[in-house]
Amino acid sequence: MSTVSQRSTGSPTDGRRGHRVPEFLVVLGVGVAVAATMTIPFLQRHDFYYGGDNPQSFVPLWHHFGHLLRAGQWPTMEPAGWTGGNYAAEGTYALWNPVQLLDYVLVSYFDDLATAAAVVQIQFLALLGMGAYLLFREYGAGRLASVAVALAVPATGFTLYYEANGWPAGLMAFSWVTWFWWAARRQSRGHLLPLVTFLLGALAMTTGNPYAALGMVVVLAGIAVELLVRRDWGRLVGVVVTGACVGATAALVFLPLVGTLPVTDREQTAMLANDTFLVPQLGDVLASSAPTYLPAILHFGGALIEQVPSTYATWFALPLLPWVRWGALRRPDRPLTSVAVVAAVFAVLTFGPSNLWLFRWPIRLIEYLYLALGVLLALLLSRGPATDHVRRRTTATVAVVVVGGYLSFAARPEHPWLHVLATGGVLALVLLALAASHRRGRLAGATVLVVGTVLVVTVQTRQLPLGSGEAVDQAQLPSSIAQVQEASSAYRGTVLQLASPGSLRTAPRRYTGHLLFGNETLMSGHESIVRYSGMGFEEFADALCMGYRGQVCPEAFDRAWRPAVGTGVPLVDLLGVETLVIDTQVFPGPAGQPPPPGWSLATRDRLRTVWVRDEAIGYGGRLSWVSPGVDVLSDAGTGVGEQVQVRAADAGTLVFARLAWPGYTATLDGEPVDVRDGPAGLLAVDVPAGRHLLEIDFRSPGLAEGADVLAAAALVGLVQSAVWLVARWRWGRRPTAPPDDPRARLEPDAGDERREDVVPVGTSGR
Repeated sequence: MSTVSQRSTGSPTDGRRGHRVPEFLVVLGVGVAVAATMTIPFLQRHDFYYGGDNPQSFVPLWHHFGHLLRAGQWPTMEPAGWTGGNYAAEGTYALWNPVQLLDYVLVSYFDDLATAAAVVQIQFLALLGMGAYLLFREYGAGRLASVAVALAVPATGFTLYYEANGWPAGLMAFSWVTWFWWAARRQSRGHLLPLVTFLLGALAMTTGNPYAALGMVVVLAGIAVELLVRRDWGRLVGVVVTGACVGATAALVFLPLVGTLPVTDREQTAMLANDTFLVPQLGDVLASSAPTYLPAILHFGGALIEQVPSTYATWFALPLLPWVRWGALRRPDRPLTSVAVVAAVFAVLTFGPSNLWLFRWPIRLIEYLYLALGVLLALLLSRGPATDHVRRRTTATVAVVVVGGYLSFAARPEHPWLHVLATGGVLALVLLALAASHRRGRLAGATVLVVGTVLVVTVQTRQLPLGSGEAVDQAQLPSSIAQVQEASSAYRGTVLQLASPGSLRTAPRRYTGHLLFGNETLMSGHESIVRYSGMGFEEFADALCMGYRGQVCPEAFDRAWRPAVGTGVPLVDLLGVETLVIDTQVFPGPAGQPPPPGWSLATRDRLRTVWVRDEAIGYGGRLSWVSPGVDVLSDAGTGVGEQVQVRAADAGTLVFARLAWPGYTATLDGEPVDVRDGPAGLLAVDVPAGRHLLEIDFRSPGLAEGADVLAAAALVGLVQSAVWLVARWRWGRRPTAPPDDPRARLEPDAGDERREDVVPVGTSGR
């Protein structure tokens, strides 16, 4: 526990300010403790942070971005990325977030991407813990209670097993929203420069995760209600202005997506519906302190019971409720209106329908709910455990733990001893924490909570997920770039893979990347038409029958060799394919036959057959086909721009191995000409007879406008901060209030722990 009981006074130096560790060192200490704790799952399972979307979406692309940045290139769009190459429009890859850009450079130095993913994810888990600690302290929680609960926040089930494991954009958004909440609340009390709040909000928004925007809107709404209740109109206006500036940064992140939507196959999710997918139940909260409770939630693959503890909160939250002093929440000097609003809104959203406007899968919001409840928990623990009615309280604690254990057993009865171990361990730790707090004081109780969290994380990540062997295609995904490049050493030029991830279920245990999906193809070092995309390109996907991570249907082989309309040549030629990888299970006929004329067999194994062209095709750039009668004199440029010189006897058409994303423009001899969709959505330009110079360029739609909006928002933030500083300076020149003036009294801290940032109520926090 965080503070002593009524019988204990703790250590002799508990109340002596001169011996207190500076607050910034405690914040750093929390970060170090979280990082050390979250390293344990990685040490126990090398690919713990390399699941979900990490192998096939995020981490290989981080590595690629890092190399581009080191070469002085800013990757807003890359034609060689095909459906996954419009990075600015994808939004979720945080091209404008400086912290993540630095991480990309760091990741580019790794060969083992599982280790790289662990480094980045642990970093953000540490940032999350530090932000949670500051947030708890801002609301008046004691230092030790804040440390104990802050260490537990990154270890909640959804945050650790979903976001840290495979949804990093969500983790990054959650981490920055936590910091933003702290800053916005502190600004609302006049204790923080508005520019800090703006910068933290911009970091959250530029993660590209829409739940960051939702989180900040809810937080600002809660703080606004709190200021309305206090009738503090001046600070309310300040928070609204800062919030508007933060909201304006969304233009830079999302306008390119809006401008690109007409050609995408992005699913329309703006609806109100409930298919029960990833919808937690209110009853799951009853077992949220049971480490082995696996909720009955419909999730991926149609499974009805989770393999991971996605609704787990922390092991000591519910068992300690019978011992808390509820009066700790009555703090007239630190109102909790904003916490109540945030918790209520996220509770409604978490246990609501599966699709609520643009937001789906409500379990994504459970971590925000737990963070708000964590504020209340830290405040309650700051007062220490009650000392009366010991037998009755102990009975209630035992009942809470046993009920959690039974619910865990009822959900997955095939693992009884695991549930017995977890239930007994939690009960022992809770009773030990109570005894330590009662007999040895606040530090001893908090130490048990911290050590208990470390132990629970160790056992939990060792034993869970259950049934992980069923996801063979995920468990065997390669992480070594060197091994993947060795497996793809026979590849040449642009690669088209026709395969299904289901074939990986028969892959050898030490699978090294013979079939690659999504952005794994970047690890091979070759341009690949198979890439991961959250939005896709509808016409191209239909032409090849290709999914969001490059998986294809059984008709894909025939479609790839079918002559494209208006050209008379197969799609593999228009795409500039020089290496064709054929899944032996999906296409056993073609895979077992000799290649067509102009192609040779490069290699064949149990998973794939690889054909390569005998001679390279193309004109030097990305031009792949011209009408009969059009001669190509030169073709230069493989990036977003390209220059082609042609001589045409008659009017004709040029088709490029580029997707016709909105944002492409062309000039012919310096005069603008139209670009259009060609076969399969490829970029096409019509040219008249004669000799001409065609120049192609690309600018992401909405990007310039978004940059202008961001600049304006930053300017407003700077002006607002300047006004704040002037007002603070003027306030500091006023005469000091008399000692009996209520404004001059120090704010009491929970548990009589004195704070480093205590200020006269209503001042600017000098």
